Amino acid sequence: MKIDELTIAAEDLTQGQWFLHEPAPGLRSWPLQVATAEVLDDAVRIVTTDEVRELVSYARDRRVRLAS
Repeated sequence: MKIDELTIAAEDLTQGQWFLHEPAPGLRSWPLQVATAEVLDDAVRIVTTDEVRELVSYARDRRVRLAS
């Protein structure tokens, strides 16, 4: 399986990084910036700089596309 070079595991997101939030496969995505990311046992809790979508949570190994 080939993994896109512009994706990383959610647990590797860092403060200040921009990523594309896709709520579910096939739905429209939009860019968010990481304010803080907390790695939990099986998930990553990401507080963003966006006023509307302030908090997102992903499985630690979920592939996240980086915003260019």
